[in-house]
Amino acid sequence: MVLGTIWGYFQNEKEVGTRLKEEMSPFFLAVAELAENRGFEVDGVRGGALNLNLNGEFAVTVDEIGAMNYHPYKEVFDMMDEVLKIRAEIPYDNPEEEMQLNM
Repeated sequence: MVLGTIWGYFQNEKEVGTRLKEEMSPFFLAVAELAENRGFEVDGVRGGALNLNLNGEFAVTVDEIGAMNYHPYKEVFDMMDEVLKIRAEIPYDNPEEEMQLNM
């Protein structure tokens, strides 16, 4: 019984993670993958920003233009240039959105 409950929890967690990634923009998906490879946990997209945790606590939010609101962890600083590089490589889905964000 307990093993079934644990297995169900992991399956549900996997489904939530898959669904979350399917709902992300290509930019957020690339940043999430980078962050996960560096030990961050993806905490979803809220308010138009990708939220990342480190060791279970808030670490950084990244919005669609690549701007970051962060706690000054070394791991966040180490990732900043790569996030900006990803933003430069992945065009916005909607060119009108890019113009609005740059104004």
